[in-house]
Amino acid sequence: MSENPDANWSYLTGLAETNSDGTGDRPDITVVHRGDSETILRLSFREGQAMREHTAAHPIVVLGQSGRVDFTVEGVTSELRGGTAVRVDTRIPHALTARTDGAATLILVHGR
Repeated sequence: MSENPDANWSYLTGLAETNSDGTGDRPDITVVHRGDSETILRLSFREGQAMREHTAAHPIVVLGQSGRVDFTVEGVTSELRGGTAVRVDTRIPHALTARTDGAATLILVHGR
């Protein structure tokens, strides 16, 4: 990631990296950027790792970067992979399970 704190923009890299050490049942979560209106995180999964059903206090957008990750919301499961995304409103239960090693980018939209 290349970020200039005095600039009005950021160039973010490494979003598709699958750097999970493979231990535990949850993915590695890395904060890539924290701004006034959004927080961007990389979720790095090993096959079988999951984030059990939970909610977010703000709207989210989850973008598939690499591999295949099942994203379940309101009883519907969609496969996140490169070029796909899911948007979820505030406090809606959702869960993720990795079908393969992979990565997803989570954008938490918290406003100003």
